[in-house]
Amino acid sequence: MSVDREDLDELEESMYDCWCITADIKKTLDVSDNIEDDVRALMKVYDIKFKVLANNVDEVDNNLTNLRETWEEMRPDRVAERMKLEKQLDLFEVENVGC
Repeated sequence: MSVDREDLDELEESMYDCWCITADIKKTLDVSDNIEDDVRALMKVYDIKFKVLANNVDEVDNNLTNLRETWEEMRPDRVAERMKLEKQLDLFEVENVGC
């Protein structure tokens, strides 16, 4: 499991899409004949852009969380600890069988 470069690229692209909001507002103000309608349209566009950004953040975050959990499970010191604990549990079960 890994964080795909494509996921990171999509995240970066969606961040840049949202970054342009102030420039788009200025452009709209400069050329608009009906500012209310144009701003409403701009709001709809950026609502979608921010939703895309949120989805891309969630995707990368989920991938990183999965990677972190996998790493924690696979750490050599943790694996050795688990094996030691399993051996102790096996010995304990063998002792209880004879009771």
